[in-house]
Amino acid sequence: MKRTMLIVFWLALATMLLAGSYSPDDPRSSAQQVVVKSDVAVGQNWLRQDNSSGASDNQNQNIDNVSFSATSEGIYLSLGSGTYNVKLFALTGQLLWSGDLVQGKFFIPVRKGIYFLRINGKSFKVVCK
Repeated sequence: MKRTMLIVFWLALATMLLAGSYSPDDPRSSAQQVVVKSDVAVGQNWLRQDNSSGASDNQNQNIDNVSFSATSEGIYLSLGSGTYNVKLFALTGQLLWSGDLVQGKFFIPVRKGIYFLRINGKSFKVVCK
């Protein structure tokens, strides 16, 4: 009985460790998402559009001095003056990233999929294709 319990314990531990593993070559697969701020003055075309047919409704949303768009590489945010509480959730409801951001342009690298972006209490569905 002790031996069986020990084996089950080690299998559970190994499963948890393997489930948390990721490829070190893929920066989007790390446990904590990285938000990149761009202070470089760029043109109005900074918010990229996918050229695929059937454009998503999450492309270039403009709400209260906030613009965002999504591509296969991640989510682009452009924030006007002020401080914004930003949270990014997976489709499962798991909180992927949270933080307070100030005025500027930001990029959140994520994989293709459906996400929920909450900015100052307002939620938006974001599709990265």
